[in-house]
Amino acid sequence: MVKIFDKGDTPLVFPQFENEDKMTESEICLKCTGCCRYITVEIDKPRSKEKVQLYRWYLLHKNVQIYIDNEGAWNLLFITPCSELQMDGKCGIYATRPQICKDYSPKSCSRTGKDHTHLFMTPDAMIDYIEEEKIKKQMKKAKKKV
Repeated sequence: MVKIFDKGDTPLVFPQFENEDKMTESEICLKCTGCCRYITVEIDKPRSKEKVQLYRWYLLHKNVQIYIDNEGAWNLLFITPCSELQMDGKCGIYATRPQICKDYSPKSCSRTGKDHTHLFMTPDAMIDYIEEEKIKKQMKKAKKKV
């Protein structure tokens, strides 16, 4: 098993399979169910103290994380399984599943590749990142003035 975004009592786990190197991406996708174990919602980049405090509050909750994706967008991640995910890994409402499930592609899977540049599992990690970015920005400005 590969653990991704591990935090709290409910880690997000993407299984590995014995003959995975011989399986197609679609076959792996059908067996994995990783995408049925979390939801993620895009959020605004924190540009105010109020937004930073709100995101800090989010991160104080179990099984909640924030990440910056490869396109630079900020996202709120909840590690929580779909209530329709059956014990055998099949979807209990497959025929009437939401459109987002129908549209999901193995190409957007967190299991097959790193889909984030930064992952914040604690408020301190996020605040440290924001402070580092402020310093980098100030240094860049100072270099332009010289």
